[in-house]
Amino acid sequence: MDDDQILFRPPTSHDARAMRSLAQGSQVLSVNSTYYYALMARHFQATCMVAEGTARICGYVIGYCPPEQPDTLFVWQVGVAKQSQGKGLGKRLLIALLRQKGPVFLEATIAPDNQPSINLFRSVARHFTAGHTFSEASFFDEDDLGVEEKAEHLMRIGPLSYHI
Repeated sequence: MDDDQILFRPPTSHDARAMRSLAQGSQVLSVNSTYYYALMARHFQATCMVAEGTARICGYVIGYCPPEQPDTLFVWQVGVAKQSQGKGLGKRLLIALLRQKGPVFLEATIAPDNQPSINLFRSVARHFTAGHTFSEASFFDEDDLGVEEKAEHLMRIGPLSYHI
Protein backbone atom coordinates (compact mmCIF):
# COMPACT_ATOMS: atom_id res chain seq x y z
CA MET A 1 0.00 0.00 0.00
CA ASP A 2 1.44 3.37 -1.02
CA ASP A 3 2.06 5.74 1.91
CA ASP A 4 0.53 8.63 -0.06
CA GLN A 5 -2.81 6.81 -0.15
CA ILE A 6 -3.14 6.48 3.63
CA LEU A 7 -5.55 8.86 5.34
CA PHE A 8 -5.34 9.41 9.10
CA ARG A 9 -8.68 10.34 10.63
CA PRO A 10 -10.79 9.98 13.77
CA PRO A 11 -12.70 6.70 13.85
CA THR A 12 -16.47 6.34 13.63
CA SER A 13 -18.60 3.54 14.99
CA HIS A 14 -18.74 2.20 11.42
CA ASP A 15 -15.01 1.36 11.73
CA ALA A 16 -15.56 -0.98 14.70
CA ARG A 17 -15.76 -4.23 12.73
CA ALA A 18 -12.57 -3.44 10.84
CA MET A 19 -10.76 -2.49 14.06
CA ARG A 20 -11.83 -5.75 15.71
CA SER A 21 -10.79 -7.70 12.63
CA LEU A 22 -7.30 -6.15 12.75
CA ALA A 23 -6.99 -7.06 16.44
CA GLN A 24 -8.01 -10.65 15.64
CA GLY A 25 -5.63 -10.85 12.71
CA SER A 26 -2.68 -9.67 14.79
CA GLN A 27 -2.82 -12.83 16.90
CA VAL A 28 -1.19 -10.87 19.75
CA LEU A 29 -3.65 -8.10 20.66
CA SER A 30 -6.49 -8.56 23.10
CA VAL A 31 -9.66 -8.86 21.04
CA ASN A 32 -12.75 -7.19 22.38
CA SER A 33 -16.34 -7.14 21.19
CA THR A 34 -17.33 -5.10 18.17
CA TYR A 35 -19.48 -3.10 20.58
CA TYR A 36 -16.34 -2.13 22.53
CA TYR A 37 -14.58 -0.81 19.41
CA ALA A 38 -17.74 1.06 18.34
CA LEU A 39 -18.06 2.60 21.81
CA MET A 40 -14.41 3.67 21.90
CA ALA A 41 -14.74 5.19 18.42
CA ARG A 42 -17.85 7.12 19.44
CA HIS A 43 -16.99 8.19 23.02
CA PHE A 44 -13.25 8.69 22.58
CA GLN A 45 -13.09 9.85 18.98
CA ALA A 46 -10.78 12.74 19.94
CA THR A 47 -8.21 10.33 21.41
CA CYS A 48 -8.40 7.56 18.81
CA MET A 49 -7.35 7.41 15.17
CA VAL A 50 -7.58 5.10 12.19
CA ALA A 51 -5.39 4.77 9.12
CA GLU A 52 -7.41 4.18 5.98
CA GLY A 53 -5.88 3.08 2.71
CA THR A 54 -7.61 2.09 -0.52
CA ALA A 55 -11.04 2.28 1.17
CA ARG A 56 -10.21 0.01 4.11
CA ILE A 57 -8.82 0.40 7.60
CA CYS A 58 -5.18 -0.69 7.80
CA GLY A 59 -4.41 0.52 11.32
CA TYR A 60 -5.80 2.14 14.43
CA VAL A 61 -4.90 3.62 17.79
CA ILE A 62 -7.28 3.52 20.74
CA GLY A 63 -6.53 5.91 23.57
CA TYR A 64 -8.08 8.10 26.22
CA CYS A 65 -7.13 10.74 28.78
CA PRO A 66 -7.25 9.30 32.30
CA PRO A 67 -9.72 11.34 34.41
CA GLU A 68 -7.04 12.41 36.89
CA GLN A 69 -4.47 13.17 34.15
CA PRO A 70 -6.00 15.40 31.45
CA ASP A 71 -2.51 16.21 30.11
CA THR A 72 -1.82 12.52 29.37
CA LEU A 73 -2.86 10.34 26.45
CA PHE A 74 -3.05 6.71 27.55
CA VAL A 75 -2.80 4.40 24.55
CA TRP A 76 -4.72 1.20 25.11
CA GLN A 77 -4.12 -0.50 21.76
CA VAL A 78 -2.29 0.02 18.46
CA GLY A 79 -3.35 -2.33 15.68
CA VAL A 80 -1.79 -2.57 12.22
CA ALA A 81 -2.87 -4.88 9.40
CA LYS A 82 -0.38 -7.66 8.61
CA GLN A 83 0.29 -6.29 5.11
CA SER A 84 1.13 -2.86 6.60
CA GLN A 85 3.40 -4.04 9.40
CA GLY A 86 7.08 -3.18 9.36
CA LYS A 87 6.49 0.04 7.43
CA GLY A 88 6.27 2.48 10.34
CA LEU A 89 2.48 2.80 10.21
CA GLY A 90 2.03 2.33 13.97
CA LYS A 91 4.53 5.10 14.67
CA ARG A 92 2.93 7.41 12.09
CA LEU A 93 -0.50 6.78 13.62
CA LEU A 94 0.75 7.63 17.11
CA ILE A 95 2.56 10.75 15.92
CA ALA A 96 -0.52 11.95 14.00
CA LEU A 97 -2.74 11.39 17.05
CA LEU A 98 -0.29 13.10 19.39
CA ARG A 99 0.01 16.12 17.10
CA GLN A 100 -3.78 16.36 16.86
CA LYS A 101 -4.41 15.93 20.60
CA GLY A 102 -1.31 17.72 21.90
CA PRO A 103 -0.88 15.96 25.26
CA VAL A 104 2.12 16.61 27.47
CA PHE A 105 2.64 12.91 28.26
CA LEU A 106 2.06 9.59 26.50
CA GLU A 107 1.45 6.41 28.49
CA ALA A 108 0.78 2.77 27.69
CA THR A 109 1.07 -0.54 29.46
CA ILE A 110 3.19 -3.14 27.71
CA ALA A 111 4.29 -6.64 28.67
CA PRO A 112 8.03 -6.54 29.47
CA ASP A 113 8.76 -9.14 26.76
CA ASN A 114 6.82 -7.29 24.02
CA GLN A 115 9.89 -5.83 22.35
CA PRO A 116 8.10 -4.60 19.19
CA SER A 117 5.73 -2.42 21.26
CA ILE A 118 8.55 -1.19 23.50
CA ASN A 119 10.55 -0.29 20.37
CA LEU A 120 7.54 1.57 18.95
CA PHE A 121 7.17 3.72 22.06
CA ARG A 122 10.92 4.37 22.31
CA SER A 123 10.87 5.47 18.66
CA VAL A 124 7.99 7.86 19.33
CA ALA A 125 9.91 9.20 22.35
CA ARG A 126 12.93 9.92 20.14
CA HIS A 127 10.69 11.63 17.57
CA PHE A 128 9.48 14.11 20.17
CA THR A 129 12.98 14.45 21.71
CA ALA A 130 11.62 12.96 24.89
CA GLY A 131 13.87 9.90 24.85
CA HIS A 132 15.53 11.01 28.05
CA THR A 133 12.10 11.06 29.70
CA PHE A 134 11.06 7.52 28.78
CA SER A 135 10.26 5.68 31.99
CA GLU A 136 9.09 2.17 32.75
CA ALA A 137 7.54 0.91 35.98
CA SER A 138 5.55 -2.10 37.13
CA PHE A 139 1.80 -1.49 36.71
CA PHE A 140 -0.25 -4.73 36.62
CA ASP A 141 1.14 -8.04 37.85
CA GLU A 142 -0.23 -11.58 37.77
CA ASP A 143 -2.12 -10.94 41.03
CA ASP A 144 -4.04 -8.20 39.19
CA LEU A 145 -4.59 -9.99 35.88
CA GLY A 146 -4.48 -13.68 36.72
CA VAL A 147 -2.35 -16.38 35.19
CA GLU A 148 -3.99 -16.11 31.75
CA GLU A 149 -2.42 -12.70 31.12
CA LYS A 150 1.13 -11.39 31.38
CA ALA A 151 2.23 -8.63 33.73
CA GLU A 152 2.23 -5.15 32.22
CA HIS A 153 4.65 -2.29 32.77
CA LEU A 154 3.65 1.35 32.47
CA MET A 155 5.65 3.18 29.79
CA ARG A 156 5.60 6.96 30.15
CA ILE A 157 7.00 9.45 27.66
CA GLY A 158 7.20 13.18 28.21
CA PRO A 159 7.03 16.00 28.40
CA LEU A 160 6.60 15.94 24.64
CA SER A 161 7.99 18.68 22.41
CA TYR A 162 5.86 19.59 19.39
CA HIS A 163 8.37 22.05 17.91
CA ILE A 164 9.79 19.41 15.60
